[in-house]
Amino acid sequence: MISMKKVIYNKYGPPEVLEVVEADPPEPLAGRALIKVEAAGVNPVDYKIRNGSMKLIMPGKFPRTPGGEIAGTVEKTGPGSSFFKPGDRVFAMMGTPQGGYAQYVAIKENLLCPIPQRLSFEEAAAIPLAGLTALQSLRDKGRIIKGMRVLVNGASGGVGSYAVQIAKAYHAHVTGVCSARNVSFVQDLGADEILDYEKVDFTRMDNVYDIVVDAVGKKDFSSCRKILKTGGVFISTLPHPMILFRQALNFLFSKKAYFVICKSRAKDLVFLSRLVDENKLKPCIEKIYTIDDAASAHHHVESGRVRGKLVLKM
Repeated sequence: MISMKKVIYNKYGPPEVLEVVEADPPEPLAGRALIKVEAAGVNPVDYKIRNGSMKLIMPGKFPRTPGGEIAGTVEKTGPGSSFFKPGDRVFAMMGTPQGGYAQYVAIKENLLCPIPQRLSFEEAAAIPLAGLTALQSLRDKGRIIKGMRVLVNGASGGVGSYAVQIAKAYHAHVTGVCSARNVSFVQDLGADEILDYEKVDFTRMDNVYDIVVDAVGKKDFSSCRKILKTGGVFISTLPHPMILFRQALNFLFSKKAYFVICKSRAKDLVFLSRLVDENKLKPCIEKIYTIDDAASAHHHVESGRVRGKLVLKM
């Protein structure tokens, strides 16, 4: 029987709680496929779950394996499965619990999407969680349409870099907020306007926006309310209690506030794949680590200084 490597942790803590162990690959049940994982994306939510800061929202038993996005090939399918066949290149966002930092995973077939031909496994693995978060924030919460003015705080990060590109694909006017070292990077993503957060506090400017996406969880709704148009939407990726409280009261106000947790939807991955094929969306990877260096990857992503995405290569 073949064995595999996977990353686990047995308690909440710093990156050093991560360890690589040998295990048997899972068997795919009905409606599932066994995927030979070639690459897994690394996201801020991975370390927030690992250090326990999200245990009230995403509880789970130990040992746990991090990783919410994967890319690889179908090894075999479970009984009665028919959507994919062995050898197909696929990518997906894992459901809850996670488990993507492993050389093999068993996943529901209806979460899988074919990888666009032009993408490598590493590039495909950098899309699902961050790309779906950006898409569902803008489309489902922001109701984005052509001509809207969109501000993305953290435009150089994983979710932010996709939010800029997706907003441009909807023909919105996009303002990206980033550090000085990332200005040219965000320009290349297509942003119409760029603000250096070290020089300008965008919450104190006179400009107003239809949608404000805080992709780094650094601002709250109260500080951004002034720069929202009537009927505007503020979206945060950080589940702060105040944003959750304000979201529950949205029906009372014209300006809305949302915390977004993206949903794993293959049809949305198909939409993102179409943008890739149309050259409107590209994954941006700062560094690729090996599975044995998962702790180093977590130190890196926890620094908050990642340009685009980090990926683990299996």
